[in-house]
Amino acid sequence: AGCEENSKAPPGAAAAAAALAAAVTGGLVRALAEALAESLAASATGGGFVASPAAAVTCVSLAVALDAATANSPLAAEHLLVENLVAPLVPHLVAGLGLVGDPAAAAEATPGAGGGVPPPTAALEPLIHVVTRVAKGPGAFLPPAGGEDVGVGEEDRRAEGGAEGGADGVPKREACARSRAMRADFVELLVASGAVDALASLFALHDRPKQDVEPVPPAIIAGLRMLEALLDARVPAPGAELGEDHAAGIRSSGGAAASRPATSSFTDCESPAGSLIAALRETALAGLPSLLTSVLLQTEATLRIPVLQDPAAAARALPPNFVGVASSVLRLLNATARFGPEVAQDALSSPDLRVETHHLLSFILALCASEWDSAVANGAEAEKRRKSGKSSTDAPGEGRSDNARATAAELEDLLDQTVLFIGAFALLCPANQDMLCWGRAPTLMQRLPDLPFEYYSSPEKIAVLFPTLVSVAFGHATNRRLIAHELSLEMVRDFVREEAGARRDGKPGAAQRAGLPPQFAFAARFPKTLWGDASEYFEAA
Repeated sequence: AGCEENSKAPPGAAAAAAALAAAVTGGLVRALAEALAESLAASATGGGFVASPAAAVTCVSLAVALDAATANSPLAAEHLLVENLVAPLVPHLVAGLGLVGDPAAAAEATPGAGGGVPPPTAALEPLIHVVTRVAKGPGAFLPPAGGEDVGVGEEDRRAEGGAEGGADGVPKREACARSRAMRADFVELLVASGAVDALASLFALHDRPKQDVEPVPPAIIAGLRMLEALLDARVPAPGAELGEDHAAGIRSSGGAAASRPATSSFTDCESPAGSLIAALRETALAGLPSLLTSVLLQTEATLRIPVLQDPAAAARALPPNFVGVASSVLRLLNATARFGPEVAQDALSSPDLRVETHHLLSFILALCASEWDSAVANGAEAEKRRKSGKSSTDAPGEGRSDNARATAAELEDLLDQTVLFIGAFALLCPANQDMLCWGRAPTLMQRLPDLPFEYYSSPEKIAVLFPTLVSVAFGHATNRRLIAHELSLEMVRDFVREEAGARRDGKPGAAQRAGLPPQFAFAARFPKTLWGDASEYFEAA
């Protein structure tokens, strides 16, 4: 059940795993799943759970029990998949996702288009957990690195090392061919049932006015994990190089970024990713940017000033888990770009969404810049205290930034993901390159050359930032002038030439030398067929 003899599992974990394995073989997991499906089906034909409070209590209890039975058992989740015990739950989950936090609407709801009646709201979060584990497969049970809790996107990030091991050396567990095929079918069922649209409705619930500053709710975080599972099952492996089709439009226009290719790495009709891409386009990437923007708007309503006017004050008024949730959202946005940058660009191409994206990215860069120094200093002081024995446990806020209460590692992760997305969003897209210059100074474009000093001095951070600088400025004279004024075109040109030279000599690029995940590689972020043109473009300036 996933608790190997030499694992770092806590005491008693092996016994618990054995008990869960016995529950599977003894039929308990099957009984729970079948009873839950029967409860939901009976409610769909009996007037809904509002007609029977006792049935609602039973449904919630069964959902919580099934969640607990699969929480630490790959065997239990696999059993639900191969025995087709989880598929009957999908229509009910999809029908209820948009009603989380709205008991009145859920009470009056009728069976949805898929035939499912919304479960009681208390049952939805456990159901999301169960469905996510089944959709994600063995990757959902990778042990956390260093013992910390695994956040949204962590399983994917640590599993990116390929079949033999993740980025932290944890071996990936492989499923049999039949299990992989059934999991692919289950993910397609989720997408076809409208799960992406339902998740967008769930995320939109956070746009409702609130009396006090509250953390982003667990149900929304669970929804992010579910979307991650869908993307993990469909997106190409991280680090796939951008091909000739991404450069075709710009090359045909004589080196000016006047157009971009209409083709993508995938098409809406292509299986198996086509249906998911279509759903992402129709829902503006499942409403992910709007989820974070709604948090910023609520913060502005509380402060009565724009968040960009005083990022430090905004940081104090943000939900305490904002930085972690924002990192998760940006990681998911970057996952959509692995279908091809055009997918994210097209999905966010409307004027209102472009404004929303600009506001969000500008604030995140401002937030990270304002909190960086205090996070680094406080983290160093906390480490010094721990080594001297003056602090045996982490006190609340110890080692965190002054306002956002985020660690340096959390801010670094958020900034890395944001820089990565800005590059994909602007790549060979003149409209989005123009967007970077919107607004009063400092504009979003001016903030890029004004990141913490590590991003211009550390080889690791140079490998994160400079491909984005190439993407935002290539073929765009205004952005090129801004980089020349704020930074140095020679540094950008030399980076491109060094990457081209390393590739020509068969040596690793900057990202690989720095030990970064493969999606940060230059060839995965800027078409290698344009490296020569980019070198000349920055030289000619």
